[in-house]
Amino acid sequence: MSVDEQLELLKYQIKLIKTMVASDEHPYFMFLLDHDFSERQTRSLNDILYIFNRRLGELSTINDEKMELFHNEKIEEIKERNKFFSVSDDFLLSESPPTYEEFVFLMELIAPADVNPSYLLRSLQMQNMYVKLCEYLLSQK
Repeated sequence: MSVDEQLELLKYQIKLIKTMVASDEHPYFMFLLDHDFSERQTRSLNDILYIFNRRLGELSTINDEKMELFHNEKIEEIKERNKFFSVSDDFLLSESPPTYEEFVFLMELIAPADVNPSYLLRSLQMQNMYVKLCEYLLSQK
């Protein structure tokens, strides 16, 4: 099978899978599929959401050593991955609450060009992911 035939087969298989997945139950994942997010882009988006959620103060109030160790290790991983998009660590890891403008700026750096940041946030909300963060960011729009 040629590379072109393999590519066409993969496209068709993805189309079939998308028809099987209930888009109303998984709007965020469908959004990622519809907008051709790569694994690297998705991971960066998840990193941003994790950091923004932490900056908003939406993580557990339990502040034990294990949680702090996990957070510090996660931040180091994020810093390493972040080099791909050249966003300054100081900007991303600011102590101030996140803003919608900041989210839009970061999406322009990491997401496919056709992504509407508001629709992305709404798809996360509808899938019950980062609901308070999404509400907070969308309220600034």
